[in-house]
Amino acid sequence: MTGPALGAHQMARGLGLALSATTVLAVFSCGRSRGNADQLPEGAAATPPACAQIFSTNDLHGQLLASEQPWSEGRLVGGSAVMAGYVRQAALEDPDCPVFVVSGGDMMQGTLLSNFTGGEATIAAMNAVGYDVAALGNHEWDWGEEVLRERMRQAEFPVLGANVFVKGTDRHPEWLDPWTIVEKDGVRVGFVGATTTSTPTSALPSMVAAYDFRSIAGALDRYIPEVRAAGADFVVAVMHEGAFCNADACSGEALQELSAVTERFDYAVTGHTHSRLMTEVKTPHGPVPVVQAWANSTAFGLGEIRRAAGGDVSAGTSEIVQTYADEIAADSAVAAVVAEYAATVEEIAARVVTELEASLPKPRRGGFAIGRIIADAQRALTGADIAITNNGGIRRPLGAGPVTFRDLFELQPFGNTMQILDVSGETLLRTLEQGIREDGLDLQISGVEVVYDQAAARGSRIISAAGPDGLEVEPTRMYRMAVNNFLAEGGSGYTALLDAANVERLDLVDLDALIAYLQQQPRPLPIPSEPRWTDIGGP
Repeated sequence: MTGPALGAHQMARGLGLALSATTVLAVFSCGRSRGNADQLPEGAAATPPACAQIFSTNDLHGQLLASEQPWSEGRLVGGSAVMAGYVRQAALEDPDCPVFVVSGGDMMQGTLLSNFTGGEATIAAMNAVGYDVAALGNHEWDWGEEVLRERMRQAEFPVLGANVFVKGTDRHPEWLDPWTIVEKDGVRVGFVGATTTSTPTSALPSMVAAYDFRSIAGALDRYIPEVRAAGADFVVAVMHEGAFCNADACSGEALQELSAVTERFDYAVTGHTHSRLMTEVKTPHGPVPVVQAWANSTAFGLGEIRRAAGGDVSAGTSEIVQTYADEIAADSAVAAVVAEYAATVEEIAARVVTELEASLPKPRRGGFAIGRIIADAQRALTGADIAITNNGGIRRPLGAGPVTFRDLFELQPFGNTMQILDVSGETLLRTLEQGIREDGLDLQISGVEVVYDQAAARGSRIISAAGPDGLEVEPTRMYRMAVNNFLAEGGSGYTALLDAANVERLDLVDLDALIAYLQQQPRPLPIPSEPRWTDIGGP
């Protein structure tokens, strides 16, 4: 590696941070250079040196204000003005290495402030921060294509989707570009953007029915040569697809796709899984850094790419930094943009709906109290026999004490509408089976109790299921099931529900059902603690 690598301690000092285990969460140096496949032949003019800093966030989900997190010990974290302060300090730390600000997608959906403005507040804040490019996230589709295109027109940065095609064709939507080149201080960085291939089920299926979501690796291999030919100094893959790391290894769709790319790229920003991802992927041209910085503006990734005068490209030190608001000077101009939008929703946001004696966590998998409460609310407000809801629609934990409208909105932000389906016991059992994923439970239930074997073969994990009357579910008996419209369309893989015998669409939003139910309950709220799923399997 040539040129000075920006070390973690040096970078932290430049950001005004106290370098500690809670602030600098991960640091690695690839420490290896890759020969430039486009290097000029011997005797030709030398390729000039170049440097770029990649400042990345992902899964912002409309979190424009600093907030207290369950793990932050009372300290405020994140928000657009705080993020802008960190961007500014990154630029001051190394003024000869321009900063490119990148989003891994899922920008707008998730908070009262953002959703009440159809995402307008989020895009305005991102414009003010100075984002240069974003990948298209699956939740960008939540309010329909018309709103998405309106927000893209508002954005002062391109939103990319190289693997999104008009169904059955080789054409991208005319409003969505596959790649772009951003130039700063003479440095040209090419970005190829892509989104998760699971969008047809992770977005409302009817919203994306006109499009195909194809291989990310294939899209990168298709467009990287175009980006190189257009004169990019570096190529960055920015994708709304993710992975997970544990103590031993990292794995997931993003890494599988990136490993399959044959063309040379220099850095990758990912998203979607809301995880800490600080690793590298092996390619035919050498190792490439892959970064994802959790979610909700609570952290950012910062890495650099350098090219020596001879043409060799190297990835320098990269890190993920938590965005503690008391460790940086917030950007006042960005704060003013956010404050103007926030003032319009504050009165309703602060209204207290219920109280909790203790915090309620929100795991990614398994049955948990918040999920049982939501399912109970939907069953009670619709009068159905059974209610189900998936974990992906439950977005945050709840803290002890007063629970506000803002808290509940962020818990269920999607505005899904309720439906009652007439389903046979056989369809119910298949739906419950589909809720048992390889890595655990995905389904919250009310009106049914299930015994299952997680270790059994897929399709045969349900041992028994008792309905609302305590009797075993009968395959030929009909049950009235409350679900949201996302699940009713087969979203998140619940395709068994497409076999419903009858569908009654209600003028009731899932959040409204939850609030009405909570207002009927005592304070503090009684917590349903008895498990409704019992696993008799295991290792």
